[in-house]
Amino acid sequence: MFGVRLATSVCLALYITYFLELQNSFWAATTAAIVCQPNLGASLQKGRYRVIGTIIGALVMVALLGLFAQDRNALVLSLALWCGLCGFAVVMLRNFASYAAGLAGITSAIIFADTIGDPTSAFFLAIARVSEIGIGIGAAALVILVTDFGAAGRHLAGMLEDTAGQLAAGFRATLHAQDETPELRTARRNVTRALGPLNIAIDNAIGESSYLQSRSGNLRATAAALLTALLGWRNVTYRHDLAGAGAVSLKRQLGSQLGRLDPAQIVRDPARFRDICRQVLADIRAIPSTDLASGMVVDAARDVVISLEMMADSVMLLRGQGGERRSWPTPPMVLADPLPALLGGVRVFAAVLATATFSIVTAWPSGPFAVVFAAVATLVFGSFGDQARALAKDYTMGAALMAVVGGVLYFGVLPSLSSFPALVAALALVLVPIGIMQAGTWHPIVFLAMSIASLPLLGVGNPIAYSASGYFNLALALVSGSAIGTLFFVVMPVIEPEVRARRLLALSLRDFRSLARGERPAAPARWTELLARRIEALPPQATSEQAGGLMALLALGRAVLSLLRALPGEAERGVLSQALGALAAGQLASARVAFGALSRMPAQMHVRTQVTVILDAMESHSGLLTSPADTGGLFGFHLDERG
Repeated sequence: MFGVRLATSVCLALYITYFLELQNSFWAATTAAIVCQPNLGASLQKGRYRVIGTIIGALVMVALLGLFAQDRNALVLSLALWCGLCGFAVVMLRNFASYAAGLAGITSAIIFADTIGDPTSAFFLAIARVSEIGIGIGAAALVILVTDFGAAGRHLAGMLEDTAGQLAAGFRATLHAQDETPELRTARRNVTRALGPLNIAIDNAIGESSYLQSRSGNLRATAAALLTALLGWRNVTYRHDLAGAGAVSLKRQLGSQLGRLDPAQIVRDPARFRDICRQVLADIRAIPSTDLASGMVVDAARDVVISLEMMADSVMLLRGQGGERRSWPTPPMVLADPLPALLGGVRVFAAVLATATFSIVTAWPSGPFAVVFAAVATLVFGSFGDQARALAKDYTMGAALMAVVGGVLYFGVLPSLSSFPALVAALALVLVPIGIMQAGTWHPIVFLAMSIASLPLLGVGNPIAYSASGYFNLALALVSGSAIGTLFFVVMPVIEPEVRARRLLALSLRDFRSLARGERPAAPARWTELLARRIEALPPQATSEQAGGLMALLALGRAVLSLLRALPGEAERGVLSQALGALAAGQLASARVAFGALSRMPAQMHVRTQVTVILDAMESHSGLLTSPADTGGLFGFHLDERG
């Protein structure tokens, strides 16, 4: 089905540009091929951000051409710097905002290639490119709107069902277990890994419907509730004083309450599941807490049920049955790790500058288009981590393959076509199989490259012009530019997953120590967002110990911030300052004494709970908390703690 959507989107964009008598119809068709995604939400969101990125890139390039119209060297250097800045933003930003940053650089490179011979036409060409891209976006969105509305919502509902099942089963297993096991650590790690994909699925669903857009806060709150449930689950894991008869009875009672919930009902009957969650939640809140440990277990069970209830609410919202709109604050801007973004920016800068310099020195007529495709290869795949090199290689292979297939079509088929329906039929015969393979699992990037490269190579303009030398020059520029971009992933490789995971842990440890010393602002929302970003950024190769270390630092930071807000007296604050200073210095023995003294002072149960969370983390992650912070990510201390 996706192959038919792809071909229809491209042909509709071509029809509109032909009807409007726009000259470079292939830019609109290429945009439709790029924007067309397997679900509407992704296509609409991608289309919106593509428009934003395109406009920004066009404005910047027009400004650069106005400033350096008579200085080609300064113009090339400025273009490379701008593309490098876009490369930095591609890695730094998330989801579709990252895509917009990449498109800003690519659009600038396209206008550079079109206007290098006549800079005075930059403004007109910028308007034309933005118009053509807008047509492509509209065509792709219309086709998917008609053929498959609701796919993003269904995908999100399925993810919520899977995550709910893993969360409920894993927490119940923790309640019934005598001690932490590798299986339980793996179960918690699997739910933690769902945070990143869940946020992406939420973005796609929001893009699919204005109704969901107006209630995006409800969906964001669901993701936040899942993180809170994970923290509660983690805190319960490290309670060693829950082995007595009373504690065992409590855990059995809580497990029985959670056993009333069947996560499979979230999709089948979300309203019924939500009502059961509310009944279970009321019963859990009625359970008396006889001591601090039992209170923490009850609170964790409550957070898990709240998370499950909000997942059911989200599924109802996806079906148009949601309740009141929930406001959600804009999350603070945070950067998980600046090094990959810096490396990505330098890579794009070097690739664009090297390709442009080569084209100028050799006076290559199609050299400016090689600059475009070098920028495409380095910008599009810069945020894919350790997969970037392999994906860029597949992209180059797809471009080379399309150059061969396109040559057969360009010289053997297109000259015999005399009508637009015949052109549409020929394009459909090519794009439908490519789209089917692009939606599959076998090297989809190869076929993505073929769909993107097909329209520029075939030169489907208005009118279509045939030139053997023009085709070979453009094909050489496309393949060479893509190959140069891939080469720079070899010359400047991405950070290895193991090093990236160690860096994220080291940076978080450094930031926690700064927080404990009072060198960072006491902002719970910012701390939670920063650590959540780092948890999501953990590569799949990260160990359970590394994931557990980040979760521990998140829990520690939230506990410290809670204590800073909750302690009113000077005496308590003095003891807390002493304890945090020792903890920041890695002096755990002194920190235990100070926190122990703080826990014996008259205080609310909430304060004692936060102190207990800190003491438990100090015991279970002593190796991490006493290690020297090496932000280079090259340290190799041994983590023998449980994740």
